[in-house]
Parts: sequence; structure tokens; C-alpha cells
Amino acid sequence: MRMTQTTPRRLDAQDTRVPYGPVMDIPVGGSRLADTLETKTQARDNPDARILSTAASREIARRVFGMTTGGGVTRVTLHSIWTGNTRWGRNVVMAGGDTQNTVVGVHRSIRGADSWMEFTNATHGPLLQTVVRRAEHSLLLYPESPDQYPDRPSIVNTHAKPAIWFDATTNIDAMRRATVVKPVLDTAEQSNVLSAGYLEVSASGAAVLIDDQVERYYPYTTAQFSLTVRDPRTNGSGWAGIDFNDWGRIDTNAIAAIAFDKCQRSANPVAIEPGRYTAILEPQAVCDLFTPIIEQVLDRIQAEMGMGPFAAGPGMSKISQQVLDERITISADPMDPDCGFVPFDWNGEPYVKVNWIEQGILKDLAYPRYYGLRNLTLDQSLPNSLAFRMSGGTTSVDDMIESTSRGILITRLSGIHTIDMRTMLLGGTTRDGLWLIERGKITKAIKNFRITESPLFALNNIEQLGIPQRVFRPRAPAVCPALKVRDFSCTGLVDAI
Repeated sequence: MRMTQTTPRRLDAQDTRVPYGPVMDIPVGGSRLADTLETKTQARDNPDARILSTAASREIARRVFGMTTGGGVTRVTLHSIWTGNTRWGRNVVMAGGDTQNTVVGVHRSIRGADSWMEFTNATHGPLLQTVVRRAEHSLLLYPESPDQYPDRPSIVNTHAKPAIWFDATTNIDAMRRATVVKPVLDTAEQSNVLSAGYLEVSASGAAVLIDDQVERYYPYTTAQFSLTVRDPRTNGSGWAGIDFNDWGRIDTNAIAAIAFDKCQRSANPVAIEPGRYTAILEPQAVCDLFTPIIEQVLDRIQAEMGMGPFAAGPGMSKISQQVLDERITISADPMDPDCGFVPFDWNGEPYVKVNWIEQGILKDLAYPRYYGLRNLTLDQSLPNSLAFRMSGGTTSVDDMIESTSRGILITRLSGIHTIDMRTMLLGGTTRDGLWLIERGKITKAIKNFRITESPLFALNNIEQLGIPQRVFRPRAPAVCPALKVRDFSCTGLVDAI
């Protein structure tokens, strides 16, 4: 089955509308899609025939380059993906199958004016040319600034080469996925509880080609497994999940055991008063709390415009200032063996190892190439991959509990949203396992809280740090420790489990 993804400002192959005048199919090099696929399967650098190879990506890009008019620079980004998935709910497999899709993005730049990135899943023919015309049409909406934003990028053709492709992931077919899920369903049936979850494996090829200057291609695999177990008789609920590039590193039996155990231990939760509590956040909860910092405010231009928590006055940021507990370092490295990722962004800019926050001090913020040229005299960018590693300590969750006179243990957070960008005050709820700690022991399961808290406040009130570990964050990898923090703000009760 071939599934088509839909995104804003994208033309799908089924769409026959031509919004910007007549177009025609312009084959480049005499090759059509069938020829490209044949080339793809024969390419030595293609790890899997279900995704585009370097040769196939290059051929599609050449088609686009042949369709452009008016000079300037053309950037083509390609993402081809195969996924195999199994989804279940109420102890019954609800959906599953294999999908393949290819997304082509076209960006045009001329004399400092940049177009929007236009997307399609068409790899040849009139629709591909229509996307090129749309990108060229959008250039008319922006002023030219050739002095400030030169067209030609000085991007070297080198980047990190992380180990993020694993055959163990691509070898998980539908039968093996069913073999993994069946014991979970059987255990849930025998225990008279309800299970729901998702298992997905995928192989992807990411490519960026900029005229004849830059050519990048990198294949990678991903695998994820997550499970929720609920007991409607006792309102108990437990969750566990993990994702890796390598399916061989996912212990589904251990994940399932955690979810079933949390469900059993969270039975018959009682209500306690909201307030500020000493809170032990498991690694997943730490990731859920800190992700908005990574995704929303690690931006130098934004900070210098006075927006976000890292602004420090007109045209200034808090770089070199203490912003978190001195035990906290936030870093990203494509070569991280536990947290590796594709080594370049959609602009073709390579990701480099970076410490955003080092021993609590803000060291750097992301910026685009034009900012580097204009403000730092550097013909390069510092892109944000959204992946991150948070440093930790050596204290186990059991030791944190034992040292707590009264507090709460949080499994994970849900529905996190930003209330105030300046302070990064967030709202959300606890989910799937919340317990009261008294005199160094877990004494009872408690009903979920609505939380209103800033990760910057929480990470300046740390008492103890756990060992960092990979958590569930499929859109970008993350490694986080468990944290014990003071005065964690729980502002209301939530009936949902």
C-alpha cells in the first residue's frame, strides 16, 4: 500500500490543478520514474530498495534544476520513507501495514530573495514543474537583498557520519511485529486489563542537493514501541515507551512489564490537595517538561528581538549567563551513540556538536547562515536539530524516593503547552502513574494533577539527578535523567487517568 502524506502548500500526485499557467513534462537526461527506480535498486550506496538512493535522489534533483528559470540558486530536499507499523487498542489489533512515500521540496533563491519551500510527492511530470513555478512565484513577495544575503552558500560537502542505519530495524516485517505484540495482548487478556500501543519501524533516505555545489544523502532507520495498560475497574493506568534507531536495543518485554506494573500499582488513586510538592520526575517526564525549551526558544535572533526567556534587552541575549542549575549541561551531537541523528538539516547545513547550556551557563543559540554572515562574519549557520542530551548524576529513583519525606513520583506529562513565552511557563497534566511519597516510601496512588510550571524554574530547584537514559521522543532523539526537584507546582486535580 502506498500512503500519501498531505501538508500545507503541497501538491499531491492526484491533484490535477495547475495554478500558475500551463506546464509540461520535461524529462531530464531521458530518464523517467521507472528508470530512476531501476537505477535505485542497482546503486551500491542504497541500503534498502524501499527508499531512494543517492543516484535516484540526484536524478530527481536534476529534473528540478532543468525546470527552473531566471537564474539564482535552487535547493531540492528529498525525504523517502518506508514504514511498517502495528497499532492496537482494547487488546485488539486495530491497524497495521507497510507504507512508502517520497516528499520533494523545492526552494529558490535569487539576489538575496528567498522563496517558500514548496512540497509535492510527484517525482516527475507537470506537478513537479508546477511546484517549481510556485517557488519562483513566491520570490515576487520578498525584497531582494544581495549585499546582506548572498545566493551562493559556502557549504562544504563534509558532515558527521553517525551510525543510525540498522538492518535489524528494516528486517521487522508484519509477521515479526505480530509476534512481538501477541504476548502483550495475551497478558492483558489474562490480567483482565486493557492494553493499547503502537509499534513502528521505518527506513528513510534524506537528501539535499543545491545546484551543482552541495550534494548530501544519508540513510537512517528508526524504531519505536509504546504501550498503555489500563484497568477500568480500579482506574489504574501505566505507560512505558522507547525509541531507537536500532530495533535490537528495544526490549519489548521489559517495556511491557513496566507498563503492567505501573497499572497495578496505580490502582484506586485517591485525591490529595494541589500545591507545591517535592517531585521526582522520571526521565520521560523530564523530557516532556524540557522539550518546549529545545523546540521553541533556542534561537538567537528571537532572543535578540526581545522574545523568549533568553532575551536580555534590545539586541542582546543571555549567552554567557547562568540560566540553570550548574549541574545541568544540554548538548546535541549527531555522533552520540545513544542519541545520534541525521547530520544535516533541510538547508543542507551540517549539524555540529554543540553545548547549548554548559554547567548551567547559556553557551549558544541557533542561528541561520545569513545571521552568521551579517553579525558574526561567519559563512555558516548553527542549526538546531531538536535532539538533545541532558547531563545527570548517579542517584537512582529508589534512592530519591528513600530520601524524600513527602513528595510525588511522576511517570510522564501530557498536553504540555506554553502559557507565557517570556518565562516559559507551561501547562499540562500528569499521566499514567502518579504516587504519593511519605517518609521515604510510596504510600498510595493519587489522582492526576494539572501542572503549571516552568522548566527553567524546576531546573533551578534540583536536589538530585539520576542516570541519563534514552526516552520516548520519535520526532527527535533525547536522553534525560530522572530529577528530584523542589516546589513543583501542581495547581489542580484532573479526573482523567
